[in-house]
Amino acid sequence: MKSKALLSVLFTMISMACFGQLTITEISYNPPESGTDSLEYIEVYNTTNAPLNLKDFKFAKGITYTFPDSTIGVGKYFLIVKNARAFKKVYNVTAADWSPADPLSSSNTLTNSGEILEITNPAGAVVISFKYDKVAPWPLPADGTDGNGKSIELCLPTADATMGSNWKVSANDLGFMHNNKAVFGTPGTTNSIGVCSIEPDTIVEVSDFKFSPSSVTINKGQTVRWKNISGSHNINGKKETFPNNPESFSNGAPASGSWTFDYTFTIPGTYDYQCDPHAGQMKGKVIVLDPNPPLTYPSRSIVSMSSVNSNGVVDSLNARCAIEGIVHGVNLRAAGLQFTIIDNANNGIGVFNGGANLGYTVKEGDKIKVEGTVGQFNGFTQVTAVTITKISEGNALVSPKLVTSYAENDESSLIGISGLKFADASQWTGTGAGFNVTMSNGTDSYIVRVDNDINAYSLPIPDPNKTYIVFGLLGQFDASEPYTEGYQLLPRYIADFDPLGNVSEGNFALTIQPNPTNGIFNIVSDVTIDRIDVCDIKGRPVLAPSNANMVDMSNLPTGCYIIRVAASDKVTHRKVWKF
Repeated sequence: MKSKALLSVLFTMISMACFGQLTITEISYNPPESGTDSLEYIEVYNTTNAPLNLKDFKFAKGITYTFPDSTIGVGKYFLIVKNARAFKKVYNVTAADWSPADPLSSSNTLTNSGEILEITNPAGAVVISFKYDKVAPWPLPADGTDGNGKSIELCLPTADATMGSNWKVSANDLGFMHNNKAVFGTPGTTNSIGVCSIEPDTIVEVSDFKFSPSSVTINKGQTVRWKNISGSHNINGKKETFPNNPESFSNGAPASGSWTFDYTFTIPGTYDYQCDPHAGQMKGKVIVLDPNPPLTYPSRSIVSMSSVNSNGVVDSLNARCAIEGIVHGVNLRAAGLQFTIIDNANNGIGVFNGGANLGYTVKEGDKIKVEGTVGQFNGFTQVTAVTITKISEGNALVSPKLVTSYAENDESSLIGISGLKFADASQWTGTGAGFNVTMSNGTDSYIVRVDNDINAYSLPIPDPNKTYIVFGLLGQFDASEPYTEGYQLLPRYIADFDPLGNVSEGNFALTIQPNPTNGIFNIVSDVTIDRIDVCDIKGRPVLAPSNANMVDMSNLPTGCYIIRVAASDKVTHRKVWKF
């Protein structure tokens, strides 16, 4: 690679004379190798309708090379390479050597940043002259030109080689690797492109002191062509001049004559540009729209996405959002997702996907972020997820809210209802996708839904003779608007049927009254109590009451606690619920 001054970032048409004899149809200016780039090559094509003798044609710019006394046939190619021996070894193609004296020298090498290539005829007249480049509208390094194995090809031999938009990276895989890069090209043979750039979507005429039209609006991916009608002008939309432009575009130095400049805009936004010699009078604007902008999912709270109107219809229906919460319960859908997340204040919302798990395995206690769209199914509010990100695991669950009735405000919250007994034990069938059982406190009845995805489904009914505090997630199944009915409690597992015990768990009788409690309860036992400890759900002591018969836990948060009672050499435990 030779050292040269930094060249213009876009092609500049230098001059053309006697065009119609030779053109350049392929260039590999940065092959997949390091050092002297011995595999560089240039492909020359005979555009005439007769064989052409190349004697004394030469490269006047770019590389130093004089063509030999040889003839190139009609529609045929002449391939010259930096190091013919190395090229034959790697490509298995015979070519002329443009550096026979010292093929390993770093001089007489194509510049990776772009440079002018110019061929003159024996009389010294320019046959073809243009500057290849590595920025749009020329093929970009991201396309594979920058040491990644791809040559650039003229779309058609008859196309204008001075226009960067007519050059594309080769689509022909040569079937071998070099330095771990797949090599693409067509050295010495028909190019792989075959189709030139489509016509521009918008044309801007450039004439003395004006762009016409001065402002154009296009869609992302469309092309603007500037066509010079009169005067000496240029197109300068560089970020150095207009820092707010999403990216730079320019056709280089001002030039007169009939020239065109194409640029394809791939980044939405507003672009300003000017003609440098006439910047005070000639300014233009390109507005690039994105007809299909990427979907965004703004961060929202569970509460804001789950509120409903007077008919039970969710206020945020069809809104996109990103919400976070702790997973409570299990996945209720074998193929896809159907589960609940809850925030720290026990506000919950359903999460759903009809056929995909989105790479996430539901686990209670995970904190997750869900992106999706708010929907409603039979009155039940849920987010149809498109992405799920696990933030952490093993998080504490919320304490259930003890209620006496089902209410919309508690949908997808973790609740508990105390004093319930099974109204009809035969309803516990263990069949179907799930089954409903009716439970009653003697006054009111409650529907409890046992889904076939929880462990209680395949277990025998809990003792129908006992009274329970039943916990679960409040769901809804109301087939028509207004969605104000059809609420049902969904236990997460068999442990959510918690018997209100007056029967000893150890080997002495013990009763807690009342349970659940608002904070103060009595302990009744047939033995003398030596010690009482109030423990959290993990068994850690949080209170050691001095009164052996009455316990005051009013200052503790709501939730479930373990009461450990010692009498002589015996210990027994009870669960107590504070609401």
